[in-house]
Amino acid sequence: MNHRLLGSVLSGLLLAACGGTVDTPPGSGGAGGGDDGAGGDGATTSATSGGGGAPVACGARSGGICSAEEFCDFPDDSCGTFDTVGRCSARPEVCPAHCPGVCGCDGQFYCNACSAQQAGVDVSESTSCLKPVGGDYAATYWAGGLDHLVVYKAEPETDACVTLYADAPAESAPEGFDVATLPETWVVTRIERTSGAAGCAPGASKPAGEAVRAMGAIGSLSMDLSGGTAMPCTLDVDITATFPTEPATALLRATGVAVNDGCL
Repeated sequence: MNHRLLGSVLSGLLLAACGGTVDTPPGSGGAGGGDDGAGGDGATTSATSGGGGAPVACGARSGGICSAEEFCDFPDDSCGTFDTVGRCSARPEVCPAHCPGVCGCDGQFYCNACSAQQAGVDVSESTSCLKPVGGDYAATYWAGGLDHLVVYKAEPETDACVTLYADAPAESAPEGFDVATLPETWVVTRIERTSGAAGCAPGASKPAGEAVRAMGAIGSLSMDLSGGTAMPCTLDVDITATFPTEPATALLRATGVAVNDGCL
């Protein structure tokens, strides 16, 4: 045996026995390894040191399923049609109150893409949303130093009543409300939801249950003043209101709603 190699081995054994460490020369492969490191610790460390690895594929063709903290994000918001493969992405923690309205891949209505992703679904313009809950509309108006308008929407399917209040002349809307009105002197001041569709009409007893006030609203409210008076004859409403409790949204969409039985 070469005396220099024998001395190196003996020195290494002595150093290890005294609690020291032994540096493995490059190319030696370590214990059980060859020159390329296959099967050794070096190869394993190199494969897992990238920090998180590649995103998990999801969707019908991939067979992958995202965790409860993620949603399947499809390219071009395709919702997985034509076996498109998506990638699992983290659900957002905080979303804006802005509510233009989008359709989720599950066919449900959401205020915006962020709120859909927060619920665990992607969005797509090609997806058909479920139709808004139907309702019976009515409206009443009375004049004074401050004119008032109340729009009622009774929802028999959910036994609920959605009530919109508007005043004129008013200067500003509540925070979170972005409702365009015609005439512009009117302002939507609040929207409430209660249980009890039967009492959701002008002159009826107040609907049962505690009123839940909307924390935001977006859309438009316009009135027909063709009768030559300040009192509107009919109105059109297209407003999405957001609530802090489920269901999170209420849709008021109707045209030609008679105010005080219309202009007779």
